[in-house]
Amino acid sequence: MVNITQDDLLKYLYNEGTLEKRTQIQTLLNTDDELLERLTNLAIVQNRLDAIKLISPSDRAVDNILNYTERVAELAASK
Repeated sequence: MVNITQDDLLKYLYNEGTLEKRTQIQTLLNTDDELLERLTNLAIVQNRLDAIKLISPSDRAVDNILNYTERVAELAASK
């Protein structure tokens, strides 16, 4: 019995991991419907995550955070 972890499948999806493990997974996918379903579900999640458009904070928000942390650091140093 071969134990393929979720981490193994994620590495397989991202073309990472050892050649031996990737070959092992590929061979098992031909006969193991449960493993194929697990991989398919991870691929769906991967595609959905890749489709998310991330929005960076505004420059003003970043400046406010940096100014605040600078003031807190100055107060802490003066005590």
